[in-house]
Amino acid sequence: MTWTLPPAGFLSLDIDEAIPAIREANADLFDFSKEVNHLLMKLAEQAVNTVQTSSMEQGAVVVRLLLRGAGSFQGHLLMAERGMHVESRIMIRSVLEVSFAVAAILKNSDSFMRMLRDDHHKSRRQQYESVLKYSSLDEERLKIVRLGIAQVEKSLRLISPKALAEMGELEPSYLTYQMLSDNASHVSAASLDHYIEAFEGRKYWQYKVGAGGPDEIRKTLNCGLHAAIPVLVGAAEALEMHQFSDQLNAFVDRLIALPDVLVL
Repeated sequence: MTWTLPPAGFLSLDIDEAIPAIREANADLFDFSKEVNHLLMKLAEQAVNTVQTSSMEQGAVVVRLLLRGAGSFQGHLLMAERGMHVESRIMIRSVLEVSFAVAAILKNSDSFMRMLRDDHHKSRRQQYESVLKYSSLDEERLKIVRLGIAQVEKSLRLISPKALAEMGELEPSYLTYQMLSDNASHVSAASLDHYIEAFEGRKYWQYKVGAGGPDEIRKTLNCGLHAAIPVLVGAAEALEMHQFSDQLNAFVDRLIALPDVLVL
């Protein structure tokens, strides 16, 4: 069998022309996702115009988490409508991580802010250590790098998504995070299985290329909604934007009516 792939892959004209059909096959969830995205942006607009503090104050951190969550959610939708369900799930994992952070702020704000600062310093230390190990800088610059390493405590830790989830009320959603990691985000046997079609218990197989089917897109959209709506609810609560309560409650009711994210 000889494969002929689109010259630009998912950026090809054929995929552009397929977008309406992909959206139509799951119109209800695409429409729901569009509503969620609009409210994300409405809340974000209100937030950036009202929260004026130093960048590491809790309110400003929540606003930035909201912006990150909105951008990742939009990336997920752009990919989903092109049939890129695997890549879309990578973005959903990012949205889910934002939801953990917002939930952690609501329940353990001081611990989260400390964790955020520690993560920043630990990351810098590790980068300096890599520069020291692999770079060919002159001795003067290496002295600066060593000084940077010495100024950061070795015992500091990076943010653990599991620990982050445990800090808030979304700990049960960590299972979804694990599933998305194995299913899409990491190079794993499960994520690579998206690119084959197996027969008779994998006795025979062939490569699988192109857009995901309606069922795969539907599972992805459902997962995206389960990740994004907690960001909305948590950010609105943290920023005391009660004017959005009715819309958020309606979204939560609609979300509850959707299937749980158990299988991807």
